Amino acid sequence: MDSSAQPDRISDLPDVLLVLIISCLSLKQCVQTSELSKRWRSLYLQTKNVSFKESDFLSPSVYANPIRRVMARIAFVQYVRRWVDRIHDQPIDAFGISISEPKAILDVIESLIAFAVRKRVKNLVLDFSNRAWRTFHNINPQDLVVEVPQSVYDLTTLESLRVGGCKNFDPSKLSKLEKLKTVSFGGMDLVNLQSLLKNSKLESLTMNDCWGIDFEMKISGDMREVAIKNCDFFLSCTFDLPKVDIFKYSGDIFCFEFDSMNTIISEVELDFGVLDNENDELNATTKGGMLCQLLNNILDYGRRTATTLTVCPLLLKMIPRSEHPHFLRPLKTKHLVLKTKLHPKEFNGIRLLLISCPNLETLTIDLLPPSSIATASSYVGIDPHTYWMQNISYKCMRKSLKHVVVKNFVGEANELNILRYLIRCGCESEHVLERVELYMPFDLDKRRKKFAYDRSEMLQRSSEHVRVSCAQLLKM
Repeated sequence: MDSSAQPDRISDLPDVLLVLIISCLSLKQCVQTSELSKRWRSLYLQTKNVSFKESDFLSPSVYANPIRRVMARIAFVQYVRRWVDRIHDQPIDAFGISISEPKAILDVIESLIAFAVRKRVKNLVLDFSNRAWRTFHNINPQDLVVEVPQSVYDLTTLESLRVGGCKNFDPSKLSKLEKLKTVSFGGMDLVNLQSLLKNSKLESLTMNDCWGIDFEMKISGDMREVAIKNCDFFLSCTFDLPKVDIFKYSGDIFCFEFDSMNTIISEVELDFGVLDNENDELNATTKGGMLCQLLNNILDYGRRTATTLTVCPLLLKMIPRSEHPHFLRPLKTKHLVLKTKLHPKEFNGIRLLLISCPNLETLTIDLLPPSSIATASSYVGIDPHTYWMQNISYKCMRKSLKHVVVKNFVGEANELNILRYLIRCGCESEHVLERVELYMPFDLDKRRKKFAYDRSEMLQRSSEHVRVSCAQLLKM
């Protein structure tokens, strides 16, 4: 049947439903719908989700050229003003403005914030973070020039708020907003945060590149998700997370204590990649001990369960270097996610976690670049070509591990070696392992894709009891 003769079901929908659909798109995608047909030409202006992101309009090449950047920013600000003038009388649910280096356009930003407040929006983004900031160490407080007005603290319709790169921000003033459930802070001094955490009904908290955080974080009973990235805790912090179900931490290694948490946590993610460029041998024993202690503290020495546990390459490298790695308590984790470069330095850490997860059901190996260097050389007697040939299996492989997932699979020798090991051990006696899913990078070229497919078929031929599949990751 000719596809051109088939009915256009989208066009049959009423305008009110089309507006709901395009309101789920980014502003850039929303504008692109105006090219679909004459009917769509003005429909995009009715979107209830308006977000002006400078990065959507200025490419990296424009940022790199000072003259082009200035001209492009002028055009961007003019575009924003025209858009706001067009929609001055229509309702909006979400509004966002994300601009770096805002000093020259403070009057425009002030008017945009006032516009969002007048619209009584539910979701608000005020992000003035600089693209050059990598961690809070790169932030000069004098570069923070935008101050959140009192009208935002008084906006009782707010359900979600993201604030970045603002000066004199006072989170305690948000504690009276009863509808506010989700907050995200970035690139700021977070004084008075504790008052918000204790007295609000927040369900989700995200902090990126912040400092001035209290030594003790006592969080209200409604909080379900906490995500912390590259923040300064003055060497230590005690968490009281009575009902948190998802805990994600990325940054430096600090002394963390946990007063209370759920007995069963859906997800724990630990990423110390910020330290991955440091000398691995520098204080390796101390780092390994602190990481073992951190795992024990989070999981209450085996009395608390993280259903899904995600760890990073640095943790894999350091925990075997601890003076007492056997002090790592058994974990009740069902799904273990290893973010790894498959370097020989990480092999003993992988084994240690397999030993420590006797009830493991799913193992995900998320390969990070450059995975190929793992085949380059041995490390302290660890030969990447022979390490996984040892016939040593662990309880999870013999009793519970049914599913192995590999992301960014390209069929390299280091990937095949560990997969052969897992398949071999999973097929012993009771044939516990059922399937292995391999996902290639979305941007893999045709030749390398065929190579990866061939290697997956080779793995399939090596075992008749395990189903091996290979597919391509979707572009995010």
